[in-house]
Amino acid sequence: MRYYLTTAIPYVNAKPHLGFVLEIVQADAYARFLRSQGEEVYFITGTDENSLKNVISAKKKGITPQMLVDKNSQAFKNLKDLFNLSYNDFIRTTELRHREGVAKFWKKISSRGDIYKKKYKGLYCVGSESFVRPEDLVDGLCPEHKEKPELVEEENYFFALSHYQKEIEQLFASPKFDIYPSRRKNELLTFIKQGLEDFSISRSRERAGNWGISVPNDPSQVIYVWVDALSNYITALNYREEKSALFQKWWEQSDKIIHFIGKGITRFHAIYWPGLLLSAHLRLPTTIFVHGYLTINGEKISKSSGVTIDPFDITQQYDPEVIRYFLLREFSPVEDGDFSIRRLQERYLSDLSRGVGNLLSRVLALGEQSGEDISLAKISSSWKQSVEKIYQQYQQEMKGFHFNNALAKMNELSSLSDRYISQEKPWACKDREKFQTTIANLIYSLAYITLMLSPAMPQAAEKMLSFLQLEEITPSSWREKSIRLRKKPPLFPKK
Repeated sequence: MRYYLTTAIPYVNAKPHLGFVLEIVQADAYARFLRSQGEEVYFITGTDENSLKNVISAKKKGITPQMLVDKNSQAFKNLKDLFNLSYNDFIRTTELRHREGVAKFWKKISSRGDIYKKKYKGLYCVGSESFVRPEDLVDGLCPEHKEKPELVEEENYFFALSHYQKEIEQLFASPKFDIYPSRRKNELLTFIKQGLEDFSISRSRERAGNWGISVPNDPSQVIYVWVDALSNYITALNYREEKSALFQKWWEQSDKIIHFIGKGITRFHAIYWPGLLLSAHLRLPTTIFVHGYLTINGEKISKSSGVTIDPFDITQQYDPEVIRYFLLREFSPVEDGDFSIRRLQERYLSDLSRGVGNLLSRVLALGEQSGEDISLAKISSSWKQSVEKIYQQYQQEMKGFHFNNALAKMNELSSLSDRYISQEKPWACKDREKFQTTIANLIYSLAYITLMLSPAMPQAAEKMLSFLQLEEITPSSWREKSIRLRKKPPLFPKK
């Protein structure tokens, strides 16, 4: 199958924080898992650079918006090497391919008669770059960003979302459109049934700080951030070109289009984005995965609030792969999760150092002490069945975006193997045939553990595989071979 995966594109009014790392690591783990299953994957991320937030931040720093977005966009790009991310492309919304693609998208929607101009007065939250309804405020503040919205009155272009009320209701009833978790779909359906309202898709160039993509044929207006930002998913595929092979292959012909997003922007992705695509006569995404927020002492990590963890700082103290593992293993992917160094250390010790790492060291030591070549032909069919049953459960958890449960299955296999060692006592075994079977079975377990660990910790999994002297991470690819095991330094030393 062919999968197109995207993350949301974060604002670059400041450097990245660990909350965005959570999202991109989730998407990366899913992409790596799919590839390990033989699926074809195209995975993109990028940065949202045309927002008012960036203009305000640049002004505070006494620099131009372009200088700000160039610097901070590079910081987001630097996450790729730091966290070993496997995305295929990185789109900046100040790039020519994006600007031209957005202009084409606007013209296509306009040709359908779905864009009109009117005067508007409303409450605008800069934090979310959106107008908010008075009834949605909590104590006069935007519930998402805890900021007081400003009253804005001006003439803007609007998108006629109301034209697509029926189609969007039908979309939500269709099994071809999934939102994880399902309760998000129910929440949005309640909102839809209240009646969809047209929404602003431009702002005056003056209010935008003379920054952003001009509305075609009206340079006094710039395209509002959501039309601009959401269309990155197609402009990254060269939508601007008349017959883009990339766009045809990955947008029009993918089996699955999956957007990974935070819960604060579900309405824009699940309602506004499909409405725009319906207007432009383009195919719709198939899946929207909505993750929870990373918090510190219960408060959302956010650039705006200043409650943040710098990923570049924390990886000076902890291996980036350990951070990857912790973000995937510790929290329910769809609920808020409170980050703490104490829990990070505890998880490292329990799962990796005393768990998988200790199992690997025990098996390598037993193999070296025997002085024998271990034949993989000795693996017992009953052990294969036990291991493969756990792996199949792991696969189901990964397919359903339950990353924490999937890694729990890996730990279950590690614990099963530890108990097997204690039960069989291979160090005291006089029957060499039985000894060979015991160690071969344990190698089989460890091979599957590397397969289960690899989406979260690809480099650690590769190192495990080399310790086991296996060229392929997939046990089914093994030929008849024998292995002479050697002790190695601990993969996850105690700290």
